[in-house]
Amino acid sequence: MLVLIRPATAADAASMSHVHFEAVRRTAAPFYPSEIISSWSQAPDERRHEQFRSAIAGKDELFLVAERDGEVVGFGSIVPSSSELRAVYVHPDVGRSGVGGAILRDLEQMARARGLSTLHMDASLNAEAFYSRHGYEVVERGMHRMAGGGQMACVRMRKFLQAGPVTSTS
Repeated sequence: MLVLIRPATAADAASMSHVHFEAVRRTAAPFYPSEIISSWSQAPDERRHEQFRSAIAGKDELFLVAERDGEVVGFGSIVPSSSELRAVYVHPDVGRSGVGGAILRDLEQMARARGLSTLHMDASLNAEAFYSRHGYEVVERGMHRMAGGGQMACVRMRKFLQAGPVTSTS
């Protein structure tokens, strides 16, 4: 499967909202109670699309999308100012096909290009194995405060980034 990884644009917001919704509802749901799932990812609508457009337009968080046959099938982001890997989401229909790993590699490359030597994150319980396979180590288990104020169980993870050849993806 040929996948193009590229910077996200405002035009990707609706697709990203859909990918997020499907990934949370279908991939993460077995790991969390329904009230956490409902709070974590509301149905894609114009308000949700605008949240993505606003985040993409901002300067703090940098987004990449994975596109296959012209369709967004995954996305991820980093916050360089805090060395944070915010997330990688992949549509469940293409899960375990290398899309998430490709997004993650390019996000790490972006981080190195900005001089970061580590990335840390609050991984969801369902994503722990994915990040572990890609060299992230568990720092501790804890609770992540969601945008709506609720808390969900998470795994705090980090990775020391190797210096190496850097090409710009941003």
